[in-house]
Amino acid sequence: MILNCYKILKQIEHSPAMWTGKATLYNIHSYISGYYQALLDNKIVQKIHTDEPFFNWVAIKLGYNESTAGWENMILADCMGFKPENTKWEEIITSPVTGEQHLKSINFFYELLEQFKNDIENHD
Repeated sequence: MILNCYKILKQIEHSPAMWTGKATLYNIHSYISGYYQALLDNKIVQKIHTDEPFFNWVAIKLGYNESTAGWENMILADCMGFKPENTKWEEIITSPVTGEQHLKSINFFYELLEQFKNDIENHD
């Protein structure tokens, strides 16, 4: 899914608030989830599998045991200074996030996106 949205993600990268209403990973995630659903609904792409490989890739990259929290939460938690080994998602999700942490998480997301894309392309 994430690579199906790569082109639009690259457009969003430089002005996320203009595209999503607010410069946060949550908003970017919501935007591309809706965009991807529109691609599916209009038969522009076909859903090949139910798992999104980017979730597991981010979990492994950041040291999480599982990816159920979602890539946006794992990346934001990392940028907020939380460590995977003692993660309490309820605490992370309810913690205040500074504007600086949101921007840091967006930049980190785009770094990870490029790494993921390169990994996928090099394995094909």
